[in-house]
Amino acid sequence: MTTALPTPGTGAPAGSDATPRDLPATDDHMPAAASTGHDAGPRHPAMPSSDGDTVPNPGDGAADAAVESGAGEASVERDRPVAATAVSEPEPPAAPQSLPGEPGEWRGAVLVTGTDTGVGKTIATAAIAAAAQGAGLRVAVIKPGQTGTATGDPADAEVIARLAGPDTVRTLASFPDPLAPLAAARVAGLEPIELYSVVDEIRAEADKHDLVLIEGAGGLLVPMGLRPSGEPWTVADLAVTLDAKAVVVARAGLGTLNHTALTLEALDRRGVPARIVIGSWPAAPELVHWTNLTDLVPHLAGAIPDGAGAIDPGVFRRSASGWLTPTLYGVLDDWRTWAEEL
Repeated sequence: MTTALPTPGTGAPAGSDATPRDLPATDDHMPAAASTGHDAGPRHPAMPSSDGDTVPNPGDGAADAAVESGAGEASVERDRPVAATAVSEPEPPAAPQSLPGEPGEWRGAVLVTGTDTGVGKTIATAAIAAAAQGAGLRVAVIKPGQTGTATGDPADAEVIARLAGPDTVRTLASFPDPLAPLAAARVAGLEPIELYSVVDEIRAEADKHDLVLIEGAGGLLVPMGLRPSGEPWTVADLAVTLDAKAVVVARAGLGTLNHTALTLEALDRRGVPARIVIGSWPAAPELVHWTNLTDLVPHLAGAIPDGAGAIDPGVFRRSASGWLTPTLYGVLDDWRTWAEEL
């Protein structure tokens, strides 16, 4: 039986992810549940990759020895305030093979947002990009606004380029302080990000790529910049303007059900189809993680292992499809089997 997020206003499924069979209906805010078969005790699983390799868990030695940079990755120029930066692969990829129009495939503009900041949006975006490129798609990743550049941490575009190596990675505007983009622009005395300039940039990339992933900042309703009218705009507004679908990256732990349900409700009210990806599935999941997984399964399209961003880029790219369902170009189609094999 397939359980999926209803298409807004119709009750019809918006995708075709295969989920555990014989799921009972529930009266909870999340529509259905599946038994994982795990009811107590921490586990120490290793996430399987799509080619049979095992992805090392953080702290097991293999992950600690992971290569920090790989050959053939897209190079990323460090962003400057409000300056658009383009990132290109050293060599253009071979022409991709056309994929069949299977139900649930997401092409065009796909927004990657989160239930909060720090939930794993960047690594999830990299995983989706890697899986899609592995399936033969031309992929672009756009970050409308990067904040916190003064901290010295790698920019999100740099992380995505290193791990996934998509055809194109761009950051449209950067700001020094780790704040919401609109607040960061005001504090720095810089021009805020204008909604329709972002829309134009994304549409231009969509003309040249099969899939354009747009990584937001923080959560769905964070003020990103200003409209021409002077009114703030959010990632939700961007999704509506682009007629895009959305991936919601969520936590695995306590509190995620409310945050995730609120985000899905906000998207549904705007007519934006959505799926969930768990941004960091723990190496030793506890009871709360298993019960949350049960409640999230009906909308779930992936789960990224904790520490995936630290593994070798080659292993990351080979493994990414094993963390995602076919909707996001992965091979994971039965959460019951996945959970029982961990």
